[in-house]
Amino acid sequence: MDKVENIYNYEISNLLKGVKNKNIPAVNPIIADVLNDINIDIHAKLATISIDASMRFLNRIGEANVSNQDILIGDLVSAYFYKCATLNKDLIFLDTMTKAISKQNELKQTLANENMTLDSTKIKEIESIFITTLIDYYEINMDKEQLKDDIYAYYY
Repeated sequence: MDKVENIYNYEISNLLKGVKNKNIPAVNPIIADVLNDINIDIHAKLATISIDASMRFLNRIGEANVSNQDILIGDLVSAYFYKCATLNKDLIFLDTMTKAISKQNELKQTLANENMTLDSTKIKEIESIFITTLIDYYEINMDKEQLKDDIYAYYY
């Protein structure tokens, strides 16, 4: 079977056919490796990798080099998340991941309001929320704290 990031890139490229700017939201390689190593439905994997990439991509809104088309691309990848989560045929998974989106937004807002850019605990939670939610949901035995540290180290 193809690696989850290859499937994601292929599917998103097809989704963006005809779009001038094909700036595909990047996949976190640490998260991709975890997803490649676990035995769960491919749609759950694609849902997780796409919402992580989309939310990270959309976090750039407000930066000088982010265009309206970039925002549209981020939204299309977010829509792809919902497609994959639905194809997973597990509405509880969809609900759980949707709650993780809300939780991530709340955490980001808390950081912004408290101007706590150096709060590594909250940043680790924000950066890893989708993969850790999936790990919890499928009861995968894994060191989540190490995973959070690895993801944090990748970005910071």
